[in-house]
Amino acid sequence: MLLGVLLVLAACLIWGLIFVVPLFMAGFTAFEVVLGRHLCFGTLSICLLFYIWGRGALHISREMIFKALLFALVTNIIYYTTLVLALRSASPAVTALISGLSPITIALYGNLKQRTYSFKSLLVPSILILLGLILVNIPALENRWFSDNIENYLFGLVCALAALIAWTWYVVANAEFLKRNPGLPASQWATMIGAATFCWVALLGITVGIVDATIIDIAKIDPFEERFIIFLTGCLILGIVCSWIGSYLWHRASTLLPIALAGQLTVFETVFALMFVFFVEARIPFASEVLGILIMLAAVVGSLWMLEKRKKPIKEIAKH
Repeated sequence: MLLGVLLVLAACLIWGLIFVVPLFMAGFTAFEVVLGRHLCFGTLSICLLFYIWGRGALHISREMIFKALLFALVTNIIYYTTLVLALRSASPAVTALISGLSPITIALYGNLKQRTYSFKSLLVPSILILLGLILVNIPALENRWFSDNIENYLFGLVCALAALIAWTWYVVANAEFLKRNPGLPASQWATMIGAATFCWVALLGITVGIVDATIIDIAKIDPFEERFIIFLTGCLILGIVCSWIGSYLWHRASTLLPIALAGQLTVFETVFALMFVFFVEARIPFASEVLGILIMLAAVVGSLWMLEKRKKPIKEIAKH
């Protein structure tokens, strides 16, 4: 169990970089950043896939191909697209608050699919995580609750909820799939999802190029220009470190931990992201932010202790 917890923490630390690396990629649109990130992720994955195949260690079934395409579509296309729409239509603070609910929704939905703990034991940690999220987002929420256009704001809320649902479903479905296929190496699965992502991004890029070629500015590609070098470095960090290595660590942890526990541990992604933001902005966090982080950490630590203490065999829980 300890190894699984450490792997989740490492994955969350890496995923926290996703919130700060794009800040340094000035002069490039969000779409160009996403495209560059996933192209790096997909290109590396395809190269690794051929390497594994050349060693004769690649064992793929139809279900694996279908699941890889489905998971790549949900997590890298649908989830991120709805998240970006929510950020632009509602507000970053409200979007962060809604998407930050994923540790709670993953824990509850995961426990519903894989009855490992009593739901009563999940209640207090979930409430504390929610309280911590609200406190962390108070400074931003005080500045802007609603946009000028209420219809646009409501559309953003719907998109934020859609992103939350997509991410929650993916995490639980992916964990279930890996537990049904214990012989599938986490590295191969991360590589397959990366290759599937490349297919979706290539299709999306071609479609966007046909519909509106001005969305992607080819003139920005200059290997001798400093901003392009920074952009390329950022894409490599996001694509290789955050996407491939982060996915590998998460897939490995998913086979070692109950889904409900792994879900609550993802709150550390928010915590690490905030720490990175404070460092980049060179500022001391507000009192509400510190209190919120401490409450979330206490919730997870308490959850680790309480869930293990109250853990029941699945057969016993099923009787209730």
